[in-house]
Amino acid sequence: MKLNNEIKVGLMVMICLLILAFLTIKVGTFNLKKEGYSVSVIFKNVKGIETNSPVMFNGFEVGLVDSVKINDNGDKTEMELGIWLKKDARLREGVIVTIKNLGFMGEKYIDFSSGEKSGDFLKPGAVIIGKEPPDFENLLEKGEEIAGHINNITVNIEERLEVNKKQIDDIVTNLNSSLGNISSISGNIDERLKVNSNRIDEIVANLNKVTVNLEELSLDLKANPWKLLHREKTRK
Repeated sequence: MKLNNEIKVGLMVMICLLILAFLTIKVGTFNLKKEGYSVSVIFKNVKGIETNSPVMFNGFEVGLVDSVKINDNGDKTEMELGIWLKKDARLREGVIVTIKNLGFMGEKYIDFSSGEKSGDFLKPGAVIIGKEPPDFENLLEKGEEIAGHINNITVNIEERLEVNKKQIDDIVTNLNSSLGNISSISGNIDERLKVNSNRIDEIVANLNKVTVNLEELSLDLKANPWKLLHREKTRK
């Protein structure tokens, strides 16, 4: 039995579809039978997160974002992410949930990391409050504002230096002269110390003797306080 071209093309397409379906299931991007549990994470802003975004726990992929829902509580609006986790991904209370980038410009993912204090294992349906990601647009605006202030300060400093150039030169000249005088005084003091080194040694030795005598007198008076009241009889 000969197959015409249409049948051959149809068989080729079916084989390709089967291979594609097998590879899709194999890599896990489409899970026909999910074995695991779900939790919810509340954020104010989930920019860049969408359905099927990956979920990591301490750097290991453990699930995906199953749904994204807007909760309007009247006074505030929150974003609720439905997170599907593998059955062996047992997270504890106190886990920290943030939104991170896979690369500098890569896709975003949900990151679970162990907190400093851990409690019991999370139960299916648990609600976790996520840690808000930094707003890079606001950071860039703040950076530009700070850069503008720094530029203004630089301009003002340059202007003050230019206006007070003569005064600054005078201060530097006077400071240099003062340093020269200090150096001269230091040399004179050093010379006087060398010339009078013997006298200085004698003064230090005498002071040491006086200190010893005063210490002995103090000890003697402590031991014999009556000597303070004793007077020698005058001879006639």
